Amino acid sequence: MPHCHVLPESSNLFSSPQTAMIMDHLVQRPLFPTPDKLDLVIPCLLASATGFLSHTLYFIRGFHDTSALRIFLVHFTTFLCLTAYSITQLGVFPGLITSTAIALSYLTTLFTSIITYRLFFHPLRHIPGPFLAKITKLYGPYTARNGQMHLEQTKLFKKYGNFVRIAPNEVFMLSVEGIQKIHARDSRCRKLNAGIYDVIHFKGAHNLNSVLSREEHGPRRKIWERAFTTKALAIHEPKTREICHRWLNKIASLNGQPINTSLFSLLIPFDHMGKVGFSYEFRSIEAGEENRMLHLLESLFGQFGRTGELCWPLSIAKDLNLGKESAEFDRLTMEMADRRAAEEDSNKGDILQHFLDDMRSEKPIAFFNKNIFYSDSALVLIGATDTIGVVLSYLFYHLARHRVYQDLLHSHIKKVYGETIPEEFTDRDLSKIPLLDALINETMRLDNPVANNGPRLTPPKGITVDGIHIPGGVAVRVPGYALHRSEEFYLAPEEFKPERWLDQAKFVKDREAFIPWLVGPNNCVGKRMGMAVVRLVLAYTVYSYTWNSAPGEDGKRIYLESKDNLILKAGAFNAVFTPREPGGLSYVPRQ
Repeated sequence: MPHCHVLPESSNLFSSPQTAMIMDHLVQRPLFPTPDKLDLVIPCLLASATGFLSHTLYFIRGFHDTSALRIFLVHFTTFLCLTAYSITQLGVFPGLITSTAIALSYLTTLFTSIITYRLFFHPLRHIPGPFLAKITKLYGPYTARNGQMHLEQTKLFKKYGNFVRIAPNEVFMLSVEGIQKIHARDSRCRKLNAGIYDVIHFKGAHNLNSVLSREEHGPRRKIWERAFTTKALAIHEPKTREICHRWLNKIASLNGQPINTSLFSLLIPFDHMGKVGFSYEFRSIEAGEENRMLHLLESLFGQFGRTGELCWPLSIAKDLNLGKESAEFDRLTMEMADRRAAEEDSNKGDILQHFLDDMRSEKPIAFFNKNIFYSDSALVLIGATDTIGVVLSYLFYHLARHRVYQDLLHSHIKKVYGETIPEEFTDRDLSKIPLLDALINETMRLDNPVANNGPRLTPPKGITVDGIHIPGGVAVRVPGYALHRSEEFYLAPEEFKPERWLDQAKFVKDREAFIPWLVGPNNCVGKRMGMAVVRLVLAYTVYSYTWNSAPGEDGKRIYLESKDNLILKAGAFNAVFTPREPGGLSYVPRQ
């Protein structure tokens, strides 16, 4: 039998005194030690209490989106300091566990407190709306996921009624009384701390549309109005006619090829804005494509559309100077404004002349510095392009779908052709044609350029609209797109019926529910010029051409590809233009 070697009991590896000491040391001081649970209880409880107090004493009070970067830095710096201190006291691994546990306790309690309050204790808890919208403003980007926030929000009104809680502290409403309570001259609602206007500025200078105080808005508005008096419009109109002729020349040069009318509907007012705003020639109509400035303008507004008007990311991006295209747009706007300011012949009658006159006066009333000048110069680019572009886009579409109105309008406008100026139209003559304005109004009703309108903050005591009380400090809106398509205010609201503006008693239930230019002191300052441009472009086009949908164009893209970028942007629509028959007053292209 083979010999088997047996170790003595004292030689057992796990029973030696040395090994026992090592094991005891490892148990007492493990390689990755963890803090005692009892050691974390008090710090975590204190962190939870801090989270609760942060909500009840700070976050619950007021609008903090413009402070988003500072709030993030305070929290991040606090966490770094806490982590560094914990590591020096406990070591790397237990220090990280400790600081993370404390941070999670703070954040968990903070957000639990926020959600609980918004669901069960918020003054808006009685207003119906989507569950997620009651909890978080992130519901906005969700509705804007396809770039069509205006359509998603219109669906909400059909589901929840005329008052919808669209965000934790925001209410959308369809109400004529609401229009007056929010936007009328005697309204106590304000833009300050309401949302998107707080983050739209150029180095702290807000433009006319986003300026937060009425005290600042009044004098600024007065300067803008000088650019749209009857005398000023008479100076602008020959420039408008010149743009119309360029558009007709472009149609003629394409010899019946399909034209993306949505694209040219932007190029027309863009070139027009260059002339009447800056005395500058873009000539994008001749090029047939967006230039860099127009591309940047569209991209800039696309940011607002993609975020669903969620303000704090925009505020952080602005504070950190993020966004190359946004910075480039600002730079090009400054260059255009500076170029205009440097011209020796300043008496050109353009819009910027009125800004410069005030800024260079001994006692300016509104344009106190260059940043205000730059900010409002950018607004000229935006306001005089996109809003008119939307109206023209959908006018070309609707009249292609309803050809009868082309011929009917032609029979009306040919009667005033050359009435004041030989072989020309004038806005004064065209304004006498009810059908022309009816076509424009119906287009603006169906496809309102500013689909959601801007928010206002209710006064401390709140407002009561249609018997429903909206508490103070709440952002409120009356979205024009949904309002104009509501059966409560219009018969057959989804149908294109220009005659509703010729016989309002039959098709319009409440005329005050029509707000394409808004109402009150913040209504569109350039309304008269906008109407003149659309009248003249449409009149010259109908006078000279007929148009149909291009082969293969089913007309769906103009809506399916539309985007709500604060200002609506139409999708593509291709049309083929045909000169009117000889004797039909065809247009002869000018050189």
